[in-house]
Amino acid sequence: MPPVSLKKVDIISSLLVIPICLYVFYESGRWPILPDMGSPAWIPRGVAFLLLVSAAILLVNALRGEALTLPSRLEGADRARVLWVAVLTGAYVVFVERVGFIAASVPYMFGFALVLGERRWMRLALFAVVVPVATYLLFDTALNVPLPRGWFR
Repeated sequence: MPPVSLKKVDIISSLLVIPICLYVFYESGRWPILPDMGSPAWIPRGVAFLLLVSAAILLVNALRGEALTLPSRLEGADRARVLWVAVLTGAYVVFVERVGFIAASVPYMFGFALVLGERRWMRLALFAVVVPVATYLLFDTALNVPLPRGWFR
């Protein structure tokens, strides 16, 4: 089977992401500037700007005929893997606010790595615990970005 072009997917994705970035950029500019904290808008604006540039590059490449390609259509185990990751991510989004960041992220990261093919249990467990804890320490503790606490504080 010949390679499958993702031109249509790239164009649609970039056309969906660009207005969202522009909206975030606009909306974050309306936030109040606190005298002792500075502008809280620089983080969402920075992320929106980088995402906007990435979407623009994706769109330009797709329109120039340099879209991403897959070696073949997703079938069998590859398709199941993508669907499982989508199901895990949907469940994570539902549960993260209820049970808290770490309590939801540990099983999510474990399942994610398992679905992607990791079979060494020690590596799975280490990955599933270290990534959420390090993320929590960086954002919640060091940068004071509140993460969902849920039932488990």
